[in-house]
Amino acid sequence: MPGFDMHIHTKASDGLLDIAQIVSKAKEKDLDGIAITDHDTIAALDEAAKIKEETHFPIIPGIELSAEWGNFNVHILGYWIDWKKSFLAERLDILQQARRERCYHIVELLEKHDMPLDADKIIAVSGSSIGRPHIAAAMLEKGYVKSSKESFSKWIGRGMPAYVPRLKLSPFEAIEMIREANGVAVLAHPGVGVPEKLIPELVIEGLSGIEVHHPDHNYQAETKFYQIARHYCLAALGGSDFHGHPSRVIGCRFTSLDQVELLARRGHRQGISLG
Repeated sequence: MPGFDMHIHTKASDGLLDIAQIVSKAKEKDLDGIAITDHDTIAALDEAAKIKEETHFPIIPGIELSAEWGNFNVHILGYWIDWKKSFLAERLDILQQARRERCYHIVELLEKHDMPLDADKIIAVSGSSIGRPHIAAAMLEKGYVKSSKESFSKWIGRGMPAYVPRLKLSPFEAIEMIREANGVAVLAHPGVGVPEKLIPELVIEGLSGIEVHHPDHNYQAETKFYQIARHYCLAALGGSDFHGHPSRVIGCRFTSLDQVELLARRGHRQGISLG
Protein backbone atom coordinates (compact mmCIF):
# COMPACT_ATOMS: atom_id res chain seq x y z
CA MET A 1 0.00 0.00 0.00
CA PRO A 2 2.52 2.65 -1.09
CA GLY A 3 1.68 6.28 -0.50
CA PHE A 4 1.38 9.02 2.12
CA ASP A 5 -1.31 9.42 4.75
CA MET A 6 -1.70 13.19 4.38
CA HIS A 7 -4.09 13.89 7.27
CA ILE A 8 -2.89 12.99 10.77
CA HIS A 9 -3.43 14.64 14.16
CA THR A 10 -1.21 14.33 17.22
CA LYS A 11 -1.56 14.99 20.93
CA ALA A 12 -0.69 18.61 20.17
CA SER A 13 -4.27 19.16 19.01
CA ASP A 14 -7.00 16.56 19.51
CA GLY A 15 -5.12 13.35 18.76
CA LEU A 16 -4.16 10.67 21.25
CA LEU A 17 -0.64 9.73 20.11
CA ASP A 18 2.72 11.44 19.85
CA ILE A 19 4.90 11.58 16.73
CA ALA A 20 6.99 8.50 17.56
CA GLN A 21 3.88 6.37 18.11
CA ILE A 22 2.35 7.64 14.86
CA VAL A 23 5.49 6.89 12.83
CA SER A 24 5.58 3.38 14.29
CA LYS A 25 2.00 2.73 13.16
CA ALA A 26 2.70 4.23 9.73
CA LYS A 27 5.63 1.89 9.27
CA GLU A 28 3.45 -1.07 10.26
CA LYS A 29 1.14 -0.08 7.39
CA ASP A 30 4.10 0.14 4.97
CA LEU A 31 3.34 3.76 4.18
CA ASP A 32 5.97 5.78 2.33
CA GLY A 33 5.39 8.79 4.57
CA ILE A 34 2.90 10.92 6.47
CA ALA A 35 1.88 14.54 6.96
CA ILE A 36 1.22 16.03 10.40
CA THR A 37 -1.80 18.32 10.20
CA ASP A 38 -2.83 19.39 13.70
CA HIS A 39 -5.71 21.80 14.15
CA ASP A 40 -4.55 25.43 14.22
CA THR A 41 -1.23 24.58 15.87
CA ILE A 42 2.38 23.89 14.92
CA ALA A 43 3.33 22.63 18.39
CA ALA A 44 4.26 19.11 17.19
CA LEU A 45 6.36 20.11 14.18
CA ASP A 46 9.71 20.55 15.95
CA GLU A 47 9.36 17.03 17.33
CA ALA A 48 8.28 15.77 13.91
CA ALA A 49 11.43 17.21 12.34
CA LYS A 50 13.55 15.53 15.02
CA ILE A 51 11.86 12.14 14.53
CA LYS A 52 12.19 12.49 10.76
CA GLU A 53 15.94 13.03 11.10
CA GLU A 54 16.35 10.15 13.54
CA THR A 55 14.26 7.60 11.63
CA HIS A 56 14.71 8.85 8.04
CA PHE A 57 10.95 8.39 7.67
CA PRO A 58 9.37 11.10 5.50
CA ILE A 59 7.19 13.50 7.51
CA ILE A 60 5.64 16.52 5.79
CA PRO A 61 5.12 19.47 8.17
CA GLY A 62 1.55 20.64 7.89
CA ILE A 63 -1.47 22.17 9.57
CA GLU A 64 -5.25 22.13 9.36
CA LEU A 65 -6.73 25.61 9.64
CA SER A 66 -10.33 25.99 10.75
CA ALA A 67 -12.19 28.49 8.61
CA GLU A 68 -15.76 29.60 8.10
CA TRP A 69 -17.68 30.69 4.99
CA GLY A 70 -21.17 31.88 5.82
CA ASN A 71 -22.69 29.13 7.96
CA PHE A 72 -20.30 26.52 6.62
CA ASN A 73 -17.20 25.16 8.35
CA VAL A 74 -14.36 24.88 5.84
CA HIS A 75 -11.03 23.32 6.77
CA ILE A 76 -7.88 24.11 4.80
CA LEU A 77 -4.86 21.83 4.98
CA GLY A 78 -1.40 23.30 4.50
CA TYR A 79 1.67 21.24 3.56
CA TRP A 80 5.42 21.93 3.66
CA ILE A 81 4.78 25.02 5.76
CA ASP A 82 7.75 26.89 7.23
CA TRP A 83 6.49 26.67 10.79
CA LYS A 84 9.40 28.74 12.13
CA LYS A 85 8.15 31.95 10.55
CA SER A 86 7.35 34.33 13.42
CA PHE A 87 4.15 35.70 11.86
CA LEU A 88 2.66 32.20 11.72
CA ALA A 89 3.21 31.55 15.42
CA GLU A 90 1.78 34.98 16.28
CA ARG A 91 -1.41 34.44 14.26
CA LEU A 92 -1.88 30.94 15.62
CA ASP A 93 -1.43 32.24 19.18
CA ILE A 94 -4.40 34.55 18.58
CA LEU A 95 -6.51 31.60 17.39
CA GLN A 96 -5.42 29.46 20.36
CA GLN A 97 -6.26 32.22 22.84
CA ALA A 98 -9.70 32.45 21.25
CA ARG A 99 -10.09 28.68 21.69
CA ARG A 100 -9.26 28.96 25.40
CA GLU A 101 -11.69 31.83 25.92
CA ARG A 102 -14.37 29.86 24.13
CA CYS A 103 -13.78 26.90 26.44
CA TYR A 104 -14.34 29.07 29.52
CA HIS A 105 -17.54 30.47 28.03
CA ILE A 106 -18.93 27.02 27.15
CA VAL A 107 -18.12 25.72 30.63
CA GLU A 108 -19.96 28.72 32.15
CA LEU A 109 -23.04 27.92 30.08
CA LEU A 110 -22.92 24.23 30.99
CA GLU A 111 -22.69 25.11 34.69
CA LYS A 112 -25.95 27.05 34.33
CA HIS A 113 -27.47 23.75 33.23
CA ASP A 114 -26.13 21.94 36.33
CA MET A 115 -23.13 20.42 34.54
CA PRO A 116 -20.09 21.93 36.27
CA LEU A 117 -16.69 21.28 34.68
CA ASP A 118 -13.12 22.42 35.40
CA ALA A 119 -12.15 24.55 32.38
CA ASP A 120 -8.53 24.87 33.50
CA LYS A 121 -8.21 21.08 33.71
CA ILE A 122 -9.76 20.59 30.27
CA ILE A 123 -7.33 23.10 28.77
CA ALA A 124 -4.37 21.53 30.58
CA VAL A 125 -5.02 18.05 29.18
CA SER A 126 -6.00 19.19 25.69
CA GLY A 127 -2.53 19.88 24.33
CA SER A 128 -2.03 23.05 22.32
CA SER A 129 -5.40 23.21 20.62
CA ILE A 130 -8.46 23.06 22.88
CA GLY A 131 -11.67 22.23 21.06
CA ARG A 132 -15.22 21.10 21.72
CA PRO A 133 -14.26 17.39 21.52
CA HIS A 134 -12.19 17.91 24.69
CA ILE A 135 -15.21 19.42 26.44
CA ALA A 136 -17.40 16.57 25.18
CA ALA A 137 -14.92 14.07 26.62
CA ALA A 138 -15.06 15.83 30.00
CA MET A 139 -18.87 15.76 29.93
CA LEU A 140 -18.79 12.04 29.21
CA GLU A 141 -16.29 11.42 32.01
CA LYS A 142 -18.56 13.24 34.46
CA GLY A 143 -21.55 11.18 33.36
CA TYR A 144 -23.54 14.14 32.07
CA VAL A 145 -24.03 12.44 28.72
CA LYS A 146 -23.93 8.87 27.46
CA SER A 147 -21.66 9.64 24.50
CA SER A 148 -19.57 12.46 23.05
CA LYS A 149 -22.06 12.59 20.18
CA GLU A 150 -24.82 13.39 22.67
CA SER A 151 -22.73 16.30 24.00
CA PHE A 152 -22.87 17.90 20.56
CA SER A 153 -26.44 16.98 19.65
CA LYS A 154 -27.91 18.25 22.94
CA TRP A 155 -25.52 20.81 24.37
CA ILE A 156 -22.44 22.13 22.55
CA GLY A 157 -23.31 21.68 18.87
CA ARG A 158 -24.34 24.60 16.68
CA GLY A 159 -27.66 26.03 17.89
CA MET A 160 -27.58 24.12 21.19
CA PRO A 161 -27.80 25.75 24.67
CA ALA A 162 -24.04 25.79 25.33
CA TYR A 163 -22.83 26.49 21.80
CA VAL A 164 -20.37 29.36 21.48
CA PRO A 165 -19.08 30.47 18.07
CA ARG A 166 -15.31 30.61 17.69
CA LEU A 167 -13.02 33.15 16.07
CA LYS A 168 -12.25 31.73 12.65
CA LEU A 169 -10.47 32.69 9.48
CA SER A 170 -12.20 32.83 6.15
CA PRO A 171 -11.00 30.02 3.84
CA PHE A 172 -9.37 32.70 1.68
CA GLU A 173 -7.42 34.02 4.66
CA ALA A 174 -6.40 30.46 5.51
CA ILE A 175 -5.02 29.89 2.01
CA GLU A 176 -3.16 33.19 2.13
CA MET A 177 -1.71 32.32 5.53
CA ILE A 178 -0.46 28.95 4.28
CA ARG A 179 1.06 30.46 1.16
CA GLU A 180 2.79 33.18 3.21
CA ALA A 181 4.33 30.32 5.22
CA ASN A 182 5.71 28.86 1.95
CA GLY A 183 3.18 26.03 1.98
CA VAL A 184 0.59 24.64 -0.41
CA ALA A 185 -3.12 24.71 0.41
CA VAL A 186 -5.59 21.84 0.07
CA LEU A 187 -9.32 21.71 0.77
CA ALA A 188 -10.02 19.16 3.51
CA HIS A 189 -12.92 16.67 3.36
CA PRO A 190 -15.14 18.73 1.01
CA GLY A 191 -17.90 16.16 1.34
CA VAL A 192 -18.47 17.23 4.94
CA GLY A 193 -20.68 20.26 4.42
CA VAL A 194 -18.56 22.32 2.00
CA PRO A 195 -20.66 23.93 -0.77
CA GLU A 196 -19.30 23.03 -4.21
CA LYS A 197 -19.74 26.59 -5.49
CA LEU A 198 -16.95 27.65 -3.13
CA ILE A 199 -14.33 25.42 -4.78
CA PRO A 200 -13.68 27.51 -7.92
CA GLU A 201 -13.28 30.60 -5.73
CA LEU A 202 -10.69 28.78 -3.63
CA VAL A 203 -8.86 27.71 -6.80
CA ILE A 204 -8.61 31.36 -7.87
CA GLU A 205 -7.12 32.19 -4.46
CA GLY A 206 -4.39 29.56 -4.87
CA LEU A 207 -5.81 26.20 -3.82
CA SER A 208 -3.44 23.44 -4.96
CA GLY A 209 -5.32 20.28 -4.06
CA ILE A 210 -8.49 18.70 -2.76
CA GLU A 211 -8.91 15.85 -0.29
CA VAL A 212 -10.68 13.24 -2.39
CA HIS A 213 -10.14 10.14 -0.24
CA HIS A 214 -11.45 10.56 3.31
CA PRO A 215 -13.26 8.20 5.73
CA ASP A 216 -16.37 10.41 5.62
CA HIS A 217 -16.57 10.23 1.80
CA ASN A 218 -18.43 7.38 0.15
CA TYR A 219 -17.57 6.04 -3.30
CA GLN A 220 -19.87 8.50 -5.06
CA ALA A 221 -18.35 11.45 -3.22
CA GLU A 222 -14.81 10.33 -3.97
CA THR A 223 -15.67 9.91 -7.65
CA LYS A 224 -17.20 13.39 -7.78
CA PHE A 225 -14.29 15.10 -6.05
CA TYR A 226 -11.76 13.26 -8.19
CA GLN A 227 -13.51 14.66 -11.27
CA ILE A 228 -13.44 18.14 -9.72
CA ALA A 229 -9.71 17.73 -9.01
CA ARG A 230 -9.07 16.79 -12.64
CA HIS A 231 -11.20 19.66 -13.93
CA TYR A 232 -9.20 22.25 -11.98
CA CYS A 233 -5.84 20.44 -12.30
CA LEU A 234 -5.67 19.96 -8.54
CA ALA A 235 -3.80 17.23 -6.72
CA ALA A 236 -6.20 14.53 -5.48
CA LEU A 237 -5.20 13.78 -1.91
CA GLY A 238 -6.22 11.21 0.64
CA GLY A 239 -5.79 10.84 4.38
CA SER A 240 -7.18 8.97 7.34
CA ASP A 241 -7.90 12.07 9.47
CA PHE A 242 -6.33 9.94 12.18
CA HIS A 243 -6.77 11.02 15.80
CA GLY A 244 -5.79 7.80 17.56
CA HIS A 245 -9.19 6.18 17.93
CA PRO A 246 -9.40 2.50 16.88
CA SER A 247 -12.33 3.19 14.55
CA ARG A 248 -10.09 5.11 12.13
CA VAL A 249 -6.61 3.72 11.52
CA ILE A 250 -3.57 5.29 9.90
CA GLY A 251 -3.46 4.51 6.20
CA CYS A 252 -7.16 3.68 5.81
CA ARG A 253 -7.08 6.47 3.24
CA PHE A 254 -3.88 7.64 1.58
CA THR A 255 -2.38 9.66 -1.25
CA SER A 256 -0.50 7.98 -4.09
CA LEU A 257 3.07 9.07 -4.69
CA ASP A 258 2.24 10.61 -8.05
CA GLN A 259 -0.33 12.91 -6.40
CA VAL A 260 2.12 13.91 -3.65
CA GLU A 261 4.57 14.82 -6.41
CA LEU A 262 1.85 16.70 -8.31
CA LEU A 263 1.08 18.74 -5.19
CA ALA A 264 4.76 19.57 -4.84
CA ARG A 265 4.95 20.62 -8.50
CA ARG A 266 1.91 22.85 -8.03
CA GLY A 267 3.74 24.51 -5.17
CA HIS A 268 6.90 25.02 -7.19
CA ARG A 269 4.95 26.55 -10.07
CA GLN A 270 3.45 29.02 -7.62
CA GLY A 271 6.94 30.02 -6.50
CA ILE A 272 6.63 28.19 -3.18
CA SER A 273 9.71 26.70 -1.53
CA LEU A 274 8.95 23.21 -0.28
CA GLY A 275 12.28 22.61 1.44
